[in-house]
Amino acid sequence: MFVVYEVLLYLVFLITAPFFLLLGFVRGKYLSNLRERMGFYRSKPSAHDLWIHAVSVGETIAARPVVVEILKQRPATTIAFTTTTITGQAQAKRLYPHATVTYFPFDFSFAVRRFLDHHQPRAFATMETEIWPNVTRLARQRGLRLVLANGRISDRSFPRYRLLRPLLSHILGRYDRVLAREETDRQRFIAIGAPAAIVETSGNVKFDYEPDVAPLEVAAQLMSLIKERLVIVLGSTIEGEDEMLVPELERFIKEMNGFAVIAPRKPERFEAVASLLATTSLRQIRRSEIDSASEADVLLLDSFGELAKIYRFAAVAFVGGSLVPVGGHNPIEPAAAGVPVCFGPSMTNFREIAQVFLDHGAAKQVESAADVFAFARQMFTEETMRAEWGERARLAVMQNRGASERTARRIVELLA
Repeated sequence: MFVVYEVLLYLVFLITAPFFLLLGFVRGKYLSNLRERMGFYRSKPSAHDLWIHAVSVGETIAARPVVVEILKQRPATTIAFTTTTITGQAQAKRLYPHATVTYFPFDFSFAVRRFLDHHQPRAFATMETEIWPNVTRLARQRGLRLVLANGRISDRSFPRYRLLRPLLSHILGRYDRVLAREETDRQRFIAIGAPAAIVETSGNVKFDYEPDVAPLEVAAQLMSLIKERLVIVLGSTIEGEDEMLVPELERFIKEMNGFAVIAPRKPERFEAVASLLATTSLRQIRRSEIDSASEADVLLLDSFGELAKIYRFAAVAFVGGSLVPVGGHNPIEPAAAGVPVCFGPSMTNFREIAQVFLDHGAAKQVESAADVFAFARQMFTEETMRAEWGERARLAVMQNRGASERTARRIVELLA
């Protein structure tokens, strides 16, 4: 079964290689980190207690409270931290300066073996549902203890995973622990082949998010831009959403004399959103161009790792990826900052988090771009209501903490 998988993996690689090489030349992606993904390193080999993998920015941020708890419980733990994406690498290097940060190896046997030879971990913890057959198989052969942490199986993924149950049962059966976010996820892991004895519900570590208290680098310039205006933040927006939001934003800014920050989820969207804003009468400026003399109505956040700090300035926030059917993004960052939050109907990727906020009256689910700005108008005009929504959002986060401590305890147990 694993032989067939590896043959298919090589075939996929050969078919897609020209596309990725083209992207590498055009956008500067992939080629710069190909060596590490293939398991070739310039640094000297060094043993680590724990290998933690987080795919991209969201998972990297979510891992932070787990890492903090691990180091509380076992201060001498050495960590190799991997991500798949370039943006995840940038975030990991910022958040984990004492860890060895590198790229997750391609799941070819030779690349995985080289990674294990070089970093020599004793245990492997993957955040959320990253299930790689060769990583799992070869790590287990080396004697690593394995944990799948903060595991979730989305509504969209579950039918596909069930079709792959014969393969997944071989993979998940090699884990020591599968820590699911909620009971629905626990049942789904068992349904796709994980032994019931190793699967438990540990809660969602994303609720343990702690806002970074360090000041925003351009705080003074941003305050100069904002002046006395209230701020709406449109966070983690994606293609299809920006096109709906920007026309409504123009009317809102004119009517309410407000200030806006738009933070596209993907760097590839920076130019597209700038072009959309250019079709309006709104004065825009990019984060990369901001200075104390700037004048603008909209800040385009074309930077990495600053959105959470931007929420501190907000009177209201919309969390993107939710007005189009892609499953939404994490509303905890603005909520933890005490900001009234709204999101669209597509929140399947954060189903339980969204429901917690809705049950607490701590977030508003909207159906359209017009609804986003109707909610924002309420928050702008009714100060008491704005304070109440913000406090309910903050309390919803505080009351659901604890998953990171439980997750860290399980990982530390395997390092004993």
